[in-house]
Amino acid sequence: MKPLVIAVLLALLGAAMPASAGSHMPIEGIGSTCLETILRNCRVLTAGYVNADGGDRDGEPMLAWQTQTGFTPEDGVMGGFVLFQHASGKWTVMDAGFNGWRFSPPQLSETGLLHIAGYGGGTGAYNADRLYQWRDPGDAVAREGWRQIDMGTWLKTIGEKLPAGLEIWKGVQFEFQDPWSGMIARTGLWRSDDGNCCPTGGSAVIAFGIEDDRLVVSRVDYVVP
Repeated sequence: MKPLVIAVLLALLGAAMPASAGSHMPIEGIGSTCLETILRNCRVLTAGYVNADGGDRDGEPMLAWQTQTGFTPEDGVMGGFVLFQHASGKWTVMDAGFNGWRFSPPQLSETGLLHIAGYGGGTGAYNADRLYQWRDPGDAVAREGWRQIDMGTWLKTIGEKLPAGLEIWKGVQFEFQDPWSGMIARTGLWRSDDGNCCPTGGSAVIAFGIEDDRLVVSRVDYVVP
């Protein structure tokens, strides 16, 4: 069963979702209480859920999330997210991340991609995003369910596809929602003598495909001044 094309996303703090009778965790506190967290002094920033569509599970909450803020003794002020999955009357943790400064609520595309945007602190604002792809029953690659997609390996070879003397120094802006543009990332381009704040090498739009559960670069379009 595919996830709902238009996701029902409740990003209202305090908007609690009732727990199923078979829940493994107190999901009813999702709007106000940090769940499954490693953060100290944790606060919930956003919370909500995504419905399933069609079939005999129509309207059943399929996924729920929290984005959080707090701190750790090692890293100082940090953000995090926790993603829960609902199946057979039970809630379980599907994934969680505490390696960024802020995370955004999940966004679900028409093509079955679930994206959680995230970025680190500091001037680099490096990516801490998560991406998952839904696989249908009978898929030759995997059984039905969500699979996490590697979003970082492409960076190791992207320099070969850029104009000579230009580099990517900071996090990129991933976009997966527009069916016309496909899976892309936007970024500025830096020259070696640029300041960290101000790229002068123009910009690039990087188009991706997915192979073996990882993003792979299919095309790079750039504008160089």
